[in-house]
Amino acid sequence: MKNKFLFITLLVSGNALAVCPSNTKTVFSCTTANNKSIQVCDAGKSISYSFGKASSPELSIAVPRNRVTTYQWGGMGRNMNYTVNIPNGNTVYKVFNNVDKFDEYSASGVEVVQNRKSLATVKCSESKKIVSNIEGINLKNVDE
Repeated sequence: MKNKFLFITLLVSGNALAVCPSNTKTVFSCTTANNKSIQVCDAGKSISYSFGKASSPELSIAVPRNRVTTYQWGGMGRNMNYTVNIPNGNTVYKVFNNVDKFDEYSASGVEVVQNRKSLATVKCSESKKIVSNIEGINLKNVDE
């Protein structure tokens, strides 16, 4: 019985969405098709970004809030696009949430940009929970 409970706990926790620490607000959180977590948390004076397995991220950084930027959809056009851009040296992690108003298409994830060149885009699994509170976030705006 004890082993059965452990198996169920591992099964549930394996699909669990990573959670921001209790003293922060979740800006964005999702799970990729490879069961890796993309997470952005707002701690007030800093914004943190992590990527990887929820229990042991491959990358975890905290950046002063004044260095993090956002792009907010301007209200024109059918593609509602929101990003939070987290710099780390010459690399920027652009966490995004895009929704097409008419086709009900959406895409979320992170684009990794180094020296203004896109290196990779990792998308969230649409079959798993996505939490996005990027819209309206109080950060410096950047033109994309």
